[in-house]
Amino acid sequence: MEKFMAKTLIFDTWGTLVDNYSISDVLEPYVNEANTAHIVAHDWRFHQKWAMFYTTLAESFVPHPDLTEACLRWALEKNHIALSESAIKEIVSQYHKLRAYPDVINALKDLKKQGHKLMIVANPTKKMIEDHSKYAGTYPYLDEIISNGEEVNAFKPSPKVFNLGIERAGCEKSDILWVTGHFWEIVGATKQGLKTAWTNRARQPMLKIGVTPTYTTNNLQELANILSTERERAEA
Repeated sequence: MEKFMAKTLIFDTWGTLVDNYSISDVLEPYVNEANTAHIVAHDWRFHQKWAMFYTTLAESFVPHPDLTEACLRWALEKNHIALSESAIKEIVSQYHKLRAYPDVINALKDLKKQGHKLMIVANPTKKMIEDHSKYAGTYPYLDEIISNGEEVNAFKPSPKVFNLGIERAGCEKSDILWVTGHFWEIVGATKQGLKTAWTNRARQPMLKIGVTPTYTTNNLQELANILSTERERAEA
């Protein structure tokens, strides 16, 4: 691998820093059963991702609060669960209650100590990102939060998103590392000429389409350790 010393790390957040499926903790009191809550959470997140893809591809942008609520309604209907309007609104109002993955906080601390600038460029509104980052405990380690949904009216993997990150990174494109838990986002970032880090917690196989992440790790702490080692070797 060519020598690469990242200055700015640009993170996705949902599915990278925080676990969307932890919203099942919010759902459980409304559906009265833990397994049902997990199923609804899975369906909600699945359709949320899919809807972001096709609305962006169709250039039919829907702001994230509205899209998130619509996808919850879809998941409830799919599972034949009828809730009151007030209950649906209450659930959506708690979507910030997403836990950080267990490795994330210490990894962010380590990356900050290494001197990296840490940014989020992500699909939700800036308020949504700030709220779940504060709840999860990641907020103190972030230098900047950018909502591509609000700033360019497009969701990942639109090229507009990666170009926004490049413009706001505060360094040369060659010094940026784009960090995500989603391989489809790796594809989009690579297409725009960025170095990438795939945090592959689910140990998914890599789709063989000619795209290889700069780094592939099982968690974020592993990435922090690799970057620290590379820096020490470069400085030796």
